Amino acid sequence: MRHRSSLKNRLAAMPNERRILGSHQKNVSYACAKSSSKCTKKCVLLFLVTTLALVVPYRYGREILRKLGTDNVLTNTSTHHIPPLDFENVKKMQYPSKQITPLDPAHNFSFVHISKCAGSTWIRLFKKILKLNVCPEHEAGQEHTVSYQQQYGCKDADYTLISLRSPRHHVWSQFTMCKYSTWGKNRTRNNEDFPRSGDKYEDDDVDFDSWLGHFVLMGNETHNHYECYNPVNFQTRALTSERRYVHDGNGGFNPNMALAMNRQKDFDFVALVEFVHESQCMLFYRLGNNAPPAAISYLSKSCHCGEEHEEHQKNGTVHVQHHNMGKRSSLRDLPHATLSKVEILTLADSFIYVNALKNFMDEMAWLESDDALGRRVVCDNALKKWELELAYLDGGHFNVTKLYRNAVIKKQQQQ
Repeated sequence: MRHRSSLKNRLAAMPNERRILGSHQKNVSYACAKSSSKCTKKCVLLFLVTTLALVVPYRYGREILRKLGTDNVLTNTSTHHIPPLDFENVKKMQYPSKQITPLDPAHNFSFVHISKCAGSTWIRLFKKILKLNVCPEHEAGQEHTVSYQQQYGCKDADYTLISLRSPRHHVWSQFTMCKYSTWGKNRTRNNEDFPRSGDKYEDDDVDFDSWLGHFVLMGNETHNHYECYNPVNFQTRALTSERRYVHDGNGGFNPNMALAMNRQKDFDFVALVEFVHESQCMLFYRLGNNAPPAAISYLSKSCHCGEEHEEHQKNGTVHVQHHNMGKRSSLRDLPHATLSKVEILTLADSFIYVNALKNFMDEMAWLESDDALGRRVVCDNALKKWELELAYLDGGHFNVTKLYRNAVIKKQQQQ
């Protein structure tokens, strides 16, 4: 009993790390409880070693972000119009990242559509506005993993693109899609235990918590995901799984993080749902002077900071909506116990997303520099909108505004 008490005290001292262990903690503690005193020491040692394997990458990622720097001056806010860089000249230049190199609009594009990461919106933009040769052509249904799409679904593509999303907001979107959309209702109608107590604001709070609890208790089991989405590290599984789809949650608590990071770096373009406008500005610029007229117009009229550009931005942005229920502008006021469950289910996704945000801000600092547009694109209102909503990342220490400012400073020092 003394060893079991010691084990519990160690876990209590690691609140963030404890939440990531899932069924691992439960299984090891149970094994220790049933063993003899001699075996208990071995069990504790096994538990601690496995814990370190899970926790060290998490803490290391946090330290990387903490070393990004401090507040300083933002870039110039001038809104002078500069046309897209000439495609033929720009491709001869050297770039610090693959994700800021030119894209030829005449080539074939593959867009990896991760469920509930604005994939339908991007595919509609590619097909109807930009008129690009994009695979898949349909807005819904072909939500394949990276591996399957590259090997089978869109193997002839010249470029591979993807959109990622804040894990907390991604999980909420999966839940409301299952609860309220026509597709979701059809998928869950034969599951009497799917939490659907009502359509009111407070009903969603209760149902969401119940839905999350179901998957926390399930661990790596895949026997009952309500025939809809299993939210466990959904985005990371889409990056790493060799399967065609990842809806069932197979391997969700222990995805291959090294593979996920490598595949994330290998994409030709990574958009972020929280910064979809800014992502469009980057994409349109990289398409060069051969870009479709709609892209050139949007880049010129919308990719600035200032009220005169916000109206054009709203009119020029495509958005696909699957249902109109359960929409919320903020999730940080959900009960702490509910948000803790989200954290348990999305540890890997959070690590991947923080890294994607860092890369994204580095890329935007390049776009805003004199090497590219030479003007602000990531505006103060966008940063303010997401600063509090994304503060939950990195153990509650994340600040997206500082991340952006530090990226700008780093770029200025390189010039």
